[in-house]
Amino acid sequence: MPLEIEGRVERIVFHNPANGYAVLKLEADGEISTVTGNIPDPREGQYVRAAGAWETHPRFGRQFRAISLEPCNPPTPEAVERYLAAGFVKGIGPAMARRIIEKFGPDCLELIEREPERLCEIPGIGLRKLEGIKKSLSGQREFKETMLALQEYGISPAWSMRVYKCYGRGAPQVLKEDPYRLAEDIKGIGFLTADKIAERTGIPKDSPKRAEAGILYLLGRLSEDGHVFFPYKELLREGEAALGIRREPLLKAIAGLFEKKKIILEPLPSAGIENADEKAVYLRRLHEAEEETAERTRALMSAGRRSKILVKSALEWIERELFMELSSQQALAVEASLKEKVLIITGGPGVGKTTIIKAIVKIYKEFLEKDVLLAAPTGRAAKRLSEVAGQPAKTIHRLLEYSPVEEGFRKNEENPLAADLVILDEASMVDIQLMRSLLLAIPEEAGLIMVGDADQLASVGPGNVFLDMTASGEIPLVRLTEIFRQSARSLIIRNAHRINRGEMPEFPNDKDSDFYFFEREDPQECLEKILELCTAALPARFGLDPVRDIQVLSPMHKGINGVQNLNRLIQGILNKSGETGAFRPGDKVMQLRNNYDKDIFNGDTGMVKTVSGGGVTADFYGREISYGPADLDEIQLAYAASVHKSQGSEYPAIVMPLLTEHYILLQRNLLYTAVTRAKRLAVIVGSRKALGIAIRNAKTQERYTMLARRLRASGPKPI
Repeated sequence: MPLEIEGRVERIVFHNPANGYAVLKLEADGEISTVTGNIPDPREGQYVRAAGAWETHPRFGRQFRAISLEPCNPPTPEAVERYLAAGFVKGIGPAMARRIIEKFGPDCLELIEREPERLCEIPGIGLRKLEGIKKSLSGQREFKETMLALQEYGISPAWSMRVYKCYGRGAPQVLKEDPYRLAEDIKGIGFLTADKIAERTGIPKDSPKRAEAGILYLLGRLSEDGHVFFPYKELLREGEAALGIRREPLLKAIAGLFEKKKIILEPLPSAGIENADEKAVYLRRLHEAEEETAERTRALMSAGRRSKILVKSALEWIERELFMELSSQQALAVEASLKEKVLIITGGPGVGKTTIIKAIVKIYKEFLEKDVLLAAPTGRAAKRLSEVAGQPAKTIHRLLEYSPVEEGFRKNEENPLAADLVILDEASMVDIQLMRSLLLAIPEEAGLIMVGDADQLASVGPGNVFLDMTASGEIPLVRLTEIFRQSARSLIIRNAHRINRGEMPEFPNDKDSDFYFFEREDPQECLEKILELCTAALPARFGLDPVRDIQVLSPMHKGINGVQNLNRLIQGILNKSGETGAFRPGDKVMQLRNNYDKDIFNGDTGMVKTVSGGGVTADFYGREISYGPADLDEIQLAYAASVHKSQGSEYPAIVMPLLTEHYILLQRNLLYTAVTRAKRLAVIVGSRKALGIAIRNAKTQERYTMLARRLRASGPKPI
């Protein structure tokens, strides 16, 4: 059972009108306490009732975290008078408050609520003033009644606040008639939650509203798998299976969504326009993102530069500055960066991408005196790019100045970046929506260089942008293939290229090697070997810190050798802090989704500093980020991580389980991505059969996109 406290709001520390979240200083039982929770319109002097629990915030100390927070009547006659005098009931001021107390006594608030007409017994309150008082009381009563009604549908107080903010007193009626509106109108409430509410209200499973909401839900879920659109016929099959709806209502739902412009239909490249069954079905936002990415890329390529660049002089200058002679491919890449408005530079490890970036930045900044901006998709990748280029780099979100209040980027077409050149590293990680936002913010006279490895895994978000741009044949491209002599001595780099060519890696397993393979067929034996390597053998043999330097990368989340089990077991061996919770001081953790309020992003890694009151404080790249008990689902242990989450990162050592039980994910680009994360040491533990399956499986998971086609021509026209 939650605890309850009542008190007077002494001060409003923070209030977000969008969701009602507030931090209040509350006077209760003679003490001032901090209370956090959701309330629509808090005011100083107001009395509130909070239900929840005490916690100790690592930064702000002891506070009461309320799961429900609502206005209540003051407890004493003096408090009632102060409440009325403060103007909480419109039309009643200090003088009138004294008269009301004198006439009706300390129970006057209940009387006012039950029989407001009796206020006319007090001199100075006529019918006109009475109407204003009744209206004010009605608004307060409406809020309480609506919140109670919403919670009867199983909606939590925090979400009830958002629903009330969106629909007001009509919220219960919306839930009764069309709960699927919540999934569209309120960020964070999805189809599955709305579907549960609809089931309570008796809405049929094949109702038109459910069918339309279900199609939008499916397209959203498929976008999480990387698809920008989905074929019409396949979408119908998905709908029948996932939603339990017959084909006829789904056909009508797609037609209805198209009429409402919530989805876009286009002919598939292989189909004639007259063939109604061969269409691409897009969510509107993804269609706009794909179209604008293509249009903006072409606009950048066709726009001229502000000034001419002396290419030969620049190349001669940079070789003197770097005290080296660029290879033919490096020189070609640097030359192309000076000639082309948009350029792709791609290649695997050890082919000189780092030197090229450093050279380009130095030429533009010092030789040409131009403004260069550097960006990468993740904080880790941006940090590494800063070290490579010798100037600060930012995540794309920070570069574009994401505003959580405005829910968008401040840098855009109307307010572009101040740059002559933008360099984007780890470009294979960028999805279609983020690429569109970046392109819109780059002024047309500026240049864009995208650097990445087209053979790595695609972005976590929708699209296959870097590969599509590379494959389109429309964007100038330099493909680096020459492995430099120093890099060629590394078995990690040689084996990465062998894997990419479909060849088995070499693993002599001698003492001077940086690439090892330990054959283990049995999953339990594989697990035991990984634990031994990570916690004892590798730290002793190579002088590695087992927490900071060694990263386990697994193809799977579940299973005996999956991320979840590995994290739990490695934590138990390495972290002897004495704590018993899910997180302990000294744990390595990873952020699982973008949090714009905290200015931290999906894939960022940190170290837990303190654990108290059910919350956690972790250090991310020198910044301390606090998580309350309700926020802990945003982070997970990171001794082990999925290969997808490792994109954009480099680690001193990686250890990877590879077994036939991972069959569904045994793909060449997944293995290649994992190996190329290692700087000093790569270790694979598993079966030769699984290794062979992964290397032979060059077929990447198909993603439905049409960016390459749009770049090649004017693109398909909407139906």
